[in-house]
Amino acid sequence: MSTVNYYRTYQLNEIYEKVKAKSGEVLGNYLAYPDLYRFNDEERSLTFKSERLIPQIYSGRPRVMLLFSNPHPHSVHQGMLLSPNTRGKENAFWETMRAAGWINFKEETSDPIKIAEKCFKVQYEGPFDFVFYPYYSFPTNYPQEIEEIFGSDTCRRVIGPEAQIEFMNVVSLIAVDAVVVFNKEIFNIVAEEKVDKPIKQLVNETLIISKLKNIEKRIPIYLTFPTGWRYHKDIKRLRKISLDLIKTAILKSQE
Repeated sequence: MSTVNYYRTYQLNEIYEKVKAKSGEVLGNYLAYPDLYRFNDEERSLTFKSERLIPQIYSGRPRVMLLFSNPHPHSVHQGMLLSPNTRGKENAFWETMRAAGWINFKEETSDPIKIAEKCFKVQYEGPFDFVFYPYYSFPTNYPQEIEEIFGSDTCRRVIGPEAQIEFMNVVSLIAVDAVVVFNKEIFNIVAEEKVDKPIKQLVNETLIISKLKNIEKRIPIYLTFPTGWRYHKDIKRLRKISLDLIKTAILKSQE
């Protein structure tokens, strides 16, 4: 099986000490996870483990990229995106996907490695073949913590452009038919048309759609609820409605 995890190194130079100190404040106990973050004082660099899942084979269904902000450290540690939290509770993402009929494994499992294997081989029932892709590679508890650690200047000059180039290369290489985003900020980075106050629109059962910018092929991009957003008494039904609307739109675009 291909691996979800991969390593990347940031050469920090003059901001090394600041990043190292800030990482201790922001990442806390996650710094103790084996091989997740490695600071090299001599080279003034930071090597970290990240994650993404790009299948090696496809079934012929439309290819849909599930686009997230960045990996969670505990998820990276377990070897699969959207793994159970530190208390062992299943990520709400999987319940949502089952309820919407997007991903149903023939043999139910909660083991992250087994889920990764099935997703690599697209061995699940549903309308699409999925690519799981965090836009930024650096793992944090919350996406805004990337800027807290590295600073706005480094994010603007280095981390942001790197993420954009890599994202566009992957989209083109694997020829995705659509992108579904779970984060407003990421949607506004990659979409031609930005969205404001999307939660209100999603609660009102509105389909939020644009197209990827800076690419010749027209690839539709959709925004749905964040995976961790649960601030509505009817959130499970609303999540399903959102994915139902997106599914219908993607399938219609393939006709």
